[in-house]
Amino acid sequence: NWEETFYRFLARNFGAKQNSTAFEALAKCLPLKILSKHKNNLFQLEALLLGQAGFLSESELQKTSDLHCLNLQKEYLFLSKKYQLIALKASSWQFGRMRPANFPTIRLAQFAVLIYQSTHLFSKILVEADVNNLRNMFLIHLDAYWMNHYRLGEESPKRRKSLGGGTVDLILINTIAPFLFIYGDYKGIEAYKERAVRLLQIIKPEQNSIIANWQNLGMATNSAQDTQALLQLKKKYCDPKRCLSCSIGHHILKMR
Repeated sequence: NWEETFYRFLARNFGAKQNSTAFEALAKCLPLKILSKHKNNLFQLEALLLGQAGFLSESELQKTSDLHCLNLQKEYLFLSKKYQLIALKASSWQFGRMRPANFPTIRLAQFAVLIYQSTHLFSKILVEADVNNLRNMFLIHLDAYWMNHYRLGEESPKRRKSLGGGTVDLILINTIAPFLFIYGDYKGIEAYKERAVRLLQIIKPEQNSIIANWQNLGMATNSAQDTQALLQLKKKYCDPKRCLSCSIGHHILKMR
């Protein structure tokens, strides 16, 4: 089931580094077929995702008088009984050491909007070759409640929350490109594999501490294809100190 598998993989990458495991666990216990039954009702999608994540439990909302939260909780209680769902614990999610815009509550609300506006997302990606059109699929704007909330029941200064261009490109790099390549390989369709590689060649290089260290050593990066290769080199060879198995490491050691 490519749509379900893609949904789980996308969820994992939607959680970013800190909440990837929790997001994947959520996708496993809340199948896409359940969300698809409510794809035309954003409120129900939000209730299912936030509730299944554990943020609508009695212990989490026992002191709140926030009407939106209480309505979400009521809706989730009904739907969880209907589908016999068992929620994750809210403690599964990380809030520390991250920007509020990346809080799991915000990412879950954004994920609800993505499902709401994107029926059969993987099928659409298969037929869309233009990178800008792919980016537009992830243009997500949250409703009025999230304008002044980062966490349920806690008001904050008003600010629009949307996925940044860098975040969207990371989704293209870590989810779209691998799935295009795997699907093409499985089906024996070279065009999908070529599109996956071309996508990485078009997207700008990633910016993180690992890539910065490579650049400080004089390694040029012109695209996401270059940065993905360097990240793979570090993970598979540098970190486990497999220098003799790496042509670069072997060359450096031979020079000494």
